[in-house]
Amino acid sequence: MKSEIVELNVTQTSKTLALLAAVISILISIIGIVSLAVGVETKVAFEFIVSITVTSSDGKFFLFLFLPVLNFAATYMLVAVFCIVYNLVAKHTGGITFYTKPQ
Repeated sequence: MKSEIVELNVTQTSKTLALLAAVISILISIIGIVSLAVGVETKVAFEFIVSITVTSSDGKFFLFLFLPVLNFAATYMLVAVFCIVYNLVAKHTGGITFYTKPQ
């Protein structure tokens, strides 16, 4: 069966992918906080439009705490822009076509 994606729901797609990024960031943050607790030295940075890098242990801890929120916001914005552009382009090109088969 031939299917075509002609429009993406901007808010639903952005929210879903941003939540996925936040969940992955939570796992990374847990590992980072445990590493800080046992004394492992690591570079902690959030690099998006503006780079946030911290060097103190307290700063690293707080950045690990806020990393899921920062990743959620950044991912939501980027996916929303992607969906909006995709919807504009798909009107002229027909969108992405894929094939499925019934089971």
